[in-house]
Amino acid sequence: MAKLTLLPTGDALDMSTVASISLSPGKGVLCLDSQRRFLTLIRVEDAEKAKQVRQILIQHTQPGMGTSQPDWSFLEQ
Repeated sequence: MAKLTLLPTGDALDMSTVASISLSPGKGVLCLDSQRRFLTLIRVEDAEKAKQVRQILIQHTQPGMGTSQPDWSFLEQ
């Protein structure tokens, strides 16, 4: 069974399917699979917050992130 990571949108994503996490200026953070297919876009207008979202997602693709869920509370500030 896949371990899902909760996203700030309320959706969840199997981070093992993510091959690319990138900023999309003015839109947010884009996640693609290994064939460059769209997985999700997390809309974040603030550039600094978008960078934080990207970094959190990158961390959650790393081994050992199996039990924790991201804290997205900074997006509400």
